[in-house]
Amino acid sequence: MSLLSASQATPFVDGSTKEQINILFIIVNSMFLELEKRIVEVVQRVVPCVVSVSTTLLARTQLSNIVPVEGQGSGVILTDSGFIATNAHVVEGARDVEVTLYNGQTFKAVVVGESKTRDLAILKIETKGLVPIEMGNSSSLKVGQFAIAVGNPLGLGSSVTLGMVSAIDRTIQGEGSFLEGLIQTSAQINPGNSGGALVDSTGKLIGVPTAMIPWSQGIGFAIGVDALKDVYDELIETGTVRTPWMGIVGVSLNKGIASHYGLAVDKGALLLEVLRGPSRAAGLRPGDVIVAIDEVEVKSMEDLRKKVVRGKVGQKLRVRLFRDREILETYIQLISAPQ
Repeated sequence: MSLLSASQATPFVDGSTKEQINILFIIVNSMFLELEKRIVEVVQRVVPCVVSVSTTLLARTQLSNIVPVEGQGSGVILTDSGFIATNAHVVEGARDVEVTLYNGQTFKAVVVGESKTRDLAILKIETKGLVPIEMGNSSSLKVGQFAIAVGNPLGLGSSVTLGMVSAIDRTIQGEGSFLEGLIQTSAQINPGNSGGALVDSTGKLIGVPTAMIPWSQGIGFAIGVDALKDVYDELIETGTVRTPWMGIVGVSLNKGIASHYGLAVDKGALLLEVLRGPSRAAGLRPGDVIVAIDEVEVKSMEDLRKKVVRGKVGQKLRVRLFRDREILETYIQLISAPQ
């Protein structure tokens, strides 16, 4: 769609006004052209850093036959020596993994580390001289920034969508996964783009797109690059990420719940279930309301989850809680989450 010229848009204004409007249209056209040029330059720089990830796994049919099933996703090059990031769900259960570069070269890949709970995996291919993507920061993102999603869906070639950062620091818990620090974006992310690159207007990686959110039609999510940085070394060194766990199930407390149950506080993490583990060993029980961890206020279940996930296995947390209008304190030592 082209912009109207000044004469088309303003046929009934005097010459002086028309000249001013014409100058304005020239400036606006120039701004759009400059923006388009910048986006094209960013895409051209990022596309060689994004790869296609093809997988083959064995599945059993209803007649108990074993058949190969192929899958497809994307990945993003992190180092020139062959380390590539993708989503864990892209390679989950795969017997064979292949990576196809932008230039068409194909390599067998090894999954050196994966974390299903973070939906991140690191692949390794034996080659050198790759073009790694430039790393950005997701902690400094602002809502309204441009976001560009680059993937290689279905092995058909590069796919690019443009949008903006719609929200930051989203937290979503699904079956077998806890994704926090997510970037919500209006850039379209389809299953084939999973594991690719979400970049800012300078071409720096700000997130790894994930399409595993079942209700996310029309809403794109990406795992913030800071989360990738946090687990990268551990994935390379150990093959997995030990996710800290305290063994509780709860909800965010609000005024309505507090009034209904006659609770002394209306903010915090209300425990619904205390599983066999460190919290039960420390004496916590259903109905307790956790209001602080290490002297930092806990206003919701999300606050509590973030504190635990950002902790370390073996770390002791000082927990303050309300029980029957009493304030209690205890220590809970985090353990590794059951796989």
